[in-house]
Amino acid sequence: MHLVAIQGLRGGCGSTSIVAGLASTLALLHQPVLAIDLCPNNILGLHFGLPFDESSAWMQRGGQSPAQNVFAFRQLERVAVLPFDRHAAQNYDPDCVADFLEHALQQLAPSSGTFVLLNIPHHLDLRSRLGPRPDIHWLHVLEADPACHVLLHYQLHDNPHLPRNHHWLINRLQPSLKLSHDLLELWRMALGQWLVPCVIHEDEAVREALARKQLLSESAPHCLAMQDFLALASWCVKTMGAQ
Repeated sequence: MHLVAIQGLRGGCGSTSIVAGLASTLALLHQPVLAIDLCPNNILGLHFGLPFDESSAWMQRGGQSPAQNVFAFRQLERVAVLPFDRHAAQNYDPDCVADFLEHALQQLAPSSGTFVLLNIPHHLDLRSRLGPRPDIHWLHVLEADPACHVLLHYQLHDNPHLPRNHHWLINRLQPSLKLSHDLLELWRMALGQWLVPCVIHEDEAVREALARKQLLSESAPHCLAMQDFLALASWCVKTMGAQ
């Protein structure tokens, strides 16, 4: 299994839409995918057409223990999704999430070639718990704005030696804006090979797909962002699938 932890550098970077878009395009490349929502806002399932109050999830109501039996929803031929459960957010215990995740993976037993995409909220630090796993890759989501630039600077200052399994992805890029272009060039110099070579451009079709409770591949298969996600999926297969 290829475990991919996707997390925004700050709130609102669009990590949930990245998980949904990447899941659908990996499936188009004939890769099996399991998308797991670790965010208590429970938005990921909406991208796959699930009801917001769907009670079958990987955490029990109350958030104190994992569900005894974990069932993922099969949404496409090669894609399954595990929602968080809106009711579990009332007593969300971040210290238990890593244990609950291990329980869910044991229950679901994804095949060796499955891409398991984890939608991790920006405030949840799981690197110390998940870091030792040899099969994990981290995908940190950035937006080309000053706030992300400052937070990235802090990260690079505190961790000057970048791990091989950490990469950064730029989301909602607007290349026509000078600031976006300048930050992109700065990050290319600072991150080098750790910056994913493709970006996700700003595209209203991504928001429209969520409004329709559809995946982008169903809502707007020929839009610009869809082409970006296909490039991202190809990069993931080449970079992570071969390991």
